[in-house]
Amino acid sequence: MNEQGGFTLLELVIAISIFALLGLASWTLFDSVVRVQRGTLSHERELRNLQRAVAVIERDLMHIAQPPVVQDPSQLQLLRGNWRNPLDLPRSERQLLTYRLDNGALWRDSRAEGAQSVQRQKLLDDVREVRWRLYDSQVGWRGDWPSGQSPKAPLAVEMQMSAGRFEAIRRVLLLPGALP
Repeated sequence: MNEQGGFTLLELVIAISIFALLGLASWTLFDSVVRVQRGTLSHERELRNLQRAVAVIERDLMHIAQPPVVQDPSQLQLLRGNWRNPLDLPRSERQLLTYRLDNGALWRDSRAEGAQSVQRQKLLDDVREVRWRLYDSQVGWRGDWPSGQSPKAPLAVEMQMSAGRFEAIRRVLLLPGALP
C-alpha cells in the first residue's frame, strides 16, 4: 500500500487558476472604483470653482452703488461701494468692476474710482459662453439698461453660462433694491 500525502499537479493548477481569477476580478473592481473617484473629484473641483466665481459676483452685486450696465451680452459693468481697505490706504470707497469673457475665461477687472491701474482677476476657466440680462419690473428681462437718469433701478441680474462640463447654468442674483 502506497499512500501519497500531497496534491496532484492538476489540483495545483486548478487552485492557482481560481486564485488568479479572483485576483483579476479584485483588480478590475479596484480600478473601476479609483476611476469613479477621480471623476467625482474632478467634477467636485469644477463645481467648487463655479460656486466660488458666482459667490464673488454675488458679493459685488450686494454692494452695488448704481445700476449695472450690460455693455454687450458677454460683458457686465457696475460700480461697487464698500470696498474693503485693510491697509487704510488713501483711496476711494468705490470700485468700477467689469465682468468679461476673454479667450475662454471669465475675468473680473476692477479699478478704483479715479485710479488708472486696473486689477485683473481670473474667476473661471473653460467658459464657452456668458450672457447677462437685467430685470425691469415693468418690461421684464432686458439685455440693456437705459443710460441717464432712470427712475427705477433693475431688481435682479441674470447670468447664463456654459462652462466646463456644465452646459447651461442660469443664476438670478437679486440686487439690494429688490430685497425686502
